Order: sequence, then C-alpha cells, then structure tokens
Amino acid sequence: MRVLGALWKLNAAEELQYRANFVASFASTCFYLLTALLTLSLFFRHATSLGGWAFWEVVVLLGVFNALSGLVEAILRPGIGDLAAQVRSGNLDLVLSRPVDAQVFVTFRHIDIWRLADILLGLGVSAYALLHLGRFPTALQITAFFVTFGAAALVVYAIWVTLMSLAFWFVSVENIATLFDAVFEGARYPVSAYPAALRFLFFYLLPVAWTTTIPASALTGRLSLGTAVVATGVGLAALVFSRLLWRAAIRRYTGASS
Repeated sequence: MRVLGALWKLNAAEELQYRANFVASFASTCFYLLTALLTLSLFFRHATSLGGWAFWEVVVLLGVFNALSGLVEAILRPGIGDLAAQVRSGNLDLVLSRPVDAQVFVTFRHIDIWRLADILLGLGVSAYALLHLGRFPTALQITAFFVTFGAAALVVYAIWVTLMSLAFWFVSVENIATLFDAVFEGARYPVSAYPAALRFLFFYLLPVAWTTTIPASALTGRLSLGTAVVATGVGLAALVFSRLLWRAAIRRYTGASS
C-alpha cells in the first residue's frame, strides 16, 4: 500500500502540470456518450427492446461501459499497456531491479488521473437512467453492483496482462491493444442481443460479457445471486491467472543484455 500511495502521489504531481488535459478528456468523453446515446435513440425508434433490454436499461449498461472504459484509459492503457515497449527497449530491467513487486509497479506507475473522471461520469449516466426507469436499487443490489464491477475490472485487467505478456515471446505487440478495443466494443450492448455463437464467445473465450452486462444487471434487478457469485469467482480466477502468467512471462525474459 505504501508503494501504491507513492505511485499515486508521483502520478498526481506529473498530471497536475497539465490541467488542460482534464478539459480535453472530459469533453471527448461527453462527445462519445452523446454519440452513443444518439445511436441508441435511432435504434429504439424502430424497436422496443435490444436483447430484451428497454432503452433506459441499455443506457444503464452504457454508463457501466463508460465507467469501465475510464478504468482502462486511466490505469491499464498507460500502465500495463506500455509493457511491450519496456520489454523491447530493455527498460523492464530497471523495473525488475527495484525492491518492489514488478507487476504492481508496471500496472500503476503511469496513471492518467484525469480519465478517472470518466468513471464518475459513467456512473452518473447509469444513475440518471435509473431515475428514468423509476428504479431505486436496494443496498444489496448496490453492493452486488460494486462487487461485480470490481470482478469485471479484474477480468479486463487479466485480458490486458494476457495480451501484453505476448511481448515476452513476440517482442513487438503494441498494436495488439487494437484487438482488445475492437472486442471490448461489444460490451456496449447486452450480451443477450448477440447470436448464440457470439454469446458463447463473449462468455467463455473472450469474456467481455462479464464486464458490463452483469454489473448493469445488478442495478436493473436482473441479476440472480448465483450469477453474482459466479461473476465474483470469475474475477478472482482472472486475477490469479494474470499473476501466474506474469510470473511465467518474467521467467521468459532475458533482459536487454541479450
């Protein structure tokens, strides 16, 4: 925790030098949300539901998606997303020589603190949509949301670690983040809206269904206790997997001297 606190202070000191970035980041997120809402509005002019979800229920999910995207842009992309460049340049040697856990350091060394506002903005959109639905989640449902949202963050983190760890075998894999972006876009909509083959893909092979549909289901009253427990287990399993993969990748690393 002392290391995390020190990294947070360091990142805050760096980012506060560029306060204008907050305005640009906030404006781009608002534009993205407005565009996404316009797209949904156009679709719902010709349909009453999307995969069994009503308009404002999909907006709740869109808010969750934006919150999770904020987590990706604030922490994962500038942190673990830079792993491939560090492996190729040999800068990872400097990280491994530090008396801290290398995975924690790589993950949290660079944080775009302004993008953390995207998380609050996304949750605000979800809250606004819930007001339109006339739904007021119970304390249990709110707890289930934060637990499953945390599990979703672990799943996304594990996916990033998996993709970026390919750099230990193939060296130049920076563009593989584009693959994640393309697949993650599918989480903007309820998983029930996709054909059976894609639902299987999004649940078991590229588990983006666990990232937004399930937390949003907790807020809209669709989530069962069993699914919440399974989602939590998936998140913890993803964290363990990312740790084991990291350790295997580090053993593969031979350093810049090679």
